[in-house]
Formats: sequence, structure tokens, C-alpha cells
Amino acid sequence: MILSIAVAVTPLVVDVTPPPQNGPMLWPYLTQDTEFEGLAGPSADAPVPSAEGIAAILEPHFSGMSGDVAVSVRDGLTGEELYNRSAQEPLIPASSTKAVTAAAALAVWGSGYRIPTRVVAGTEAGQVVLIAGGDVTLTREGAGYYEDAGTLADLAEQVVDQLGSAPTTLIVDTSIFPDDPVAPGVDRVDIADGYTAELTPFMVDGGRTEPTAPNYGQRSQDPTKAAADHLADLLGGATVEYGTADPQAAELGVVYSPTMQRMVEAAMVTSDNLLADALARQAALGWGAEASFAGGAAATLEILESLGISTEGVALYDGSGLSTDNLLTASLLSQVVTVAVSDEVRVTGLAASFAVAGYSGSLERRFGEEDPAHGEVRAKTGTLSQVSSLTGMVLDADGRWLTFSFIINGKNNLYEAERVLDKAATALIDCGCS
Repeated sequence: MILSIAVAVTPLVVDVTPPPQNGPMLWPYLTQDTEFEGLAGPSADAPVPSAEGIAAILEPHFSGMSGDVAVSVRDGLTGEELYNRSAQEPLIPASSTKAVTAAAALAVWGSGYRIPTRVVAGTEAGQVVLIAGGDVTLTREGAGYYEDAGTLADLAEQVVDQLGSAPTTLIVDTSIFPDDPVAPGVDRVDIADGYTAELTPFMVDGGRTEPTAPNYGQRSQDPTKAAADHLADLLGGATVEYGTADPQAAELGVVYSPTMQRMVEAAMVTSDNLLADALARQAALGWGAEASFAGGAAATLEILESLGISTEGVALYDGSGLSTDNLLTASLLSQVVTVAVSDEVRVTGLAASFAVAGYSGSLERRFGEEDPAHGEVRAKTGTLSQVSSLTGMVLDADGRWLTFSFIINGKNNLYEAERVLDKAATALIDCGCS
């Protein structure tokens, strides 16, 4: 199934104040709160592994594996595909999808962009209008779930200072997103269980009921109302209404999200579904497309094409990988990682956002201290019912970059599938396969 949605292809020219500082966060990614010192750099003289050598070390892991298996391994410097096992077969990628979303968002906006949330004057006395920008990292006050997030308390203080008194009415403008809060192929049980929330352009802490809630914690049933009610309280008890802002209205206050780089890292390392879906909509906005699930998916694929990555035969319906309607290829995913470790500066920050084996995020409890791949594999995991994937990068024994994507569908025993994927990644590290 091929996604075919007409969207604009000319990127928007967006005036951002303050201007973004577009400096990529380069390798290596240093995890917080550990003594991890990062990976040694690649050797300029490292030989390219042979296709036969790569096949010899990977086949024992994947041969005889039940279910559908797709594998792609590339030379990270040239992009040459060194191993292909059904790599063009579209399969459900699960959260490996987030690497695609992250690449698109970084390519459009750069690593330093921050999403604004603004309040402007209303058309009548006592009215103010909040213009949602799609920043789902906002928090109420103080430290929130996301580091360096803008706060509603700061925004309210700016507004009251500008007006000289508290407003009586808060109008909330959420028109930047259409009303499609759940992606096709996403079970509402995932919302009830806290794996995501209904996606709206104005919410606090990713819809979590408390900023201290875990990644997959309880979410608000109406994230927009929860955020609006809290801002209204901070504004002195203003009445909440919904509408749209006058484009020429005077600005009374503005707060900004963390940088795009930090949001990409947060989405990737901990596999934050809601944030990844929100970043897909930011990619759509930067590309000139509608900020919907469909618009974000279509824009993401077009952005990949602009990076020289073929999207033939794939289907994309969300930015997180929760949708079981998504169909990506291992070949596409390994190309995305290859672009991230190339000289394509716009996407370099993606390389810094992968979880580190045994240290961070969704890889923290995989590749234990005795594992030879401990601290060596950088990858995005993916897990759904009967789906397991691993997409990332390693340095082989000779110091050559290898990028890879492994996908398994139709496997009931996900623990076994994870073990196979982890052993395959370890085999690439041990490879001196030239």
C-alpha cells in the first residue's frame, strides 16, 4: 500500500523569534548520570566489510527464524548496502518509525528551532487569545516532564504584566492542527493504558496528568481543556472559550519549547509516542503541509525523498510507530541512519539521539555490562504485538561505520526476537569482515 496524499512541496519560510541556533549536536552522544565516555571515532583507513563476510556472521542468527524477517546493513560512509535479507519487503516497523520522524523534523527545522506558544490581545476588552503552536512539552510551572520546557506560569505572568491587570476571558486557538487526535491503526487501548494521548496542539507534559508521571503514565482524557483550565487559573480565573486569533493582534506573551534537538532526543531515547507524533506535525508545518496525521506522514516521506531516500512501496500513518498500518522497509530505515552519520548536516543530530546499549532509554536494560556490545550499539528499538525491530549504528572491529535495520513481524515470543536482534547487532561489532 502506497500513501498518496497531495501536499505542498515548497517549505514554508517561518519567522521565528528569537532566531534558532542551528548547530547540530555531533557524535558521540554522552548519556547523562553515567560514567560513560562515548565511543571512539571511526578510522579513516578502516576497510569496508565484504558482503560475504557480513552474510557469514548474520545468517546464523536469522536463518530458521519464524515470522517475517527483514534485514539491511550498509556501509555508513558510502551508503552501499552490504547485506540484504528481504530488505525491500514492507513490514510493520513499530517504534523504529521514530527515526524517520526525527530525521524529517531535523531536516526541515534544524536542531535549534523552538516551537512558540503565544498569547495575543483579543478583539474585546478583557479578552486574550492563546495561539497554540503544537508544543506538547509545555508544563504548568516549575520543572515539568520535559527538560527546558516553557511554562504556563511564565506565559501568564507576561500577559498580566503587559495588560496591567488580569484578563477576564481566555480564548484558546487550536486551529494549527485539524481535529484528528488519533492516528489510523492505533488502538484506543494504547491511550487508556498511557502509551500516548489524544494529540492536540495545546497540552501540558504530553497530556500526562502529572509532570512526575512516567513515560507510559496516566493521561488526561481532554488534554486541551486541562491545559486551558490551568492557564485560566494562572490568569486569575479567566473564563475559557474557544476561537481563533486576529492575525494582526498584538502579542502579550510567548514561551518556547526545548530545541528541536532536545525534543528529538526525548522522543527517540525513551520512545515517547506522543512527542514523536507531535514532531511529525512540526515537520508538516515546516514543509508547507497540513499539520494532521495524514499531512505529517506525507510530508515525512517527501522530506526523505528530498534527502535521496526512496520511499517506494511504503505506507506511513503516524510519527511514533504505534500504528499497525505503518509499513516500512529495512532498506529505507538503514538509509535514514546512513544519512544521519553522513555529511548531511541537517540530520546529523539524529545520530546523537539513539539510545545507548546498556546505558540509556529503551536500551538501558539490554546489552548488560558483560555483553561485548555494552555501550557500543546506538539504536532505536521497536516493539508491538508480534513485532520487534532494531535500527541504528555500530563501529565494526576495524573501526568502520555500519548502519543497520532489523525487523521481525509475526513472532509471538518477543523476548526471543529481541535476543536475536541484539546478538545480530553484537555480531556486527565483532565483525572484521573485510
